[in-house]
Amino acid sequence: MDLPAERLKDALACIAAWRTQPDEPHACPVCRSSGIAIIDRSARPYREWYVLKCESCGLDATVNIPMSGPPEF
Repeated sequence: MDLPAERLKDALACIAAWRTQPDEPHACPVCRSSGIAIIDRSARPYREWYVLKCESCGLDATVNIPMSGPPEF
């Protein structure tokens, strides 16, 4: 299942919570079940990529967060 567009804000909040407490269980942004799996596949400093998987609802989505990149001198 893809991430519904109306749940992107919830997914970003879930990712932010996971980044601060990666060992704690977090709720799926779609079905709210605890224990979503989040995998960081980022290519910093250009983009953040996160894979979100939920066994309860079948969510299998990738969230891409563009970054500004390194400053040019």
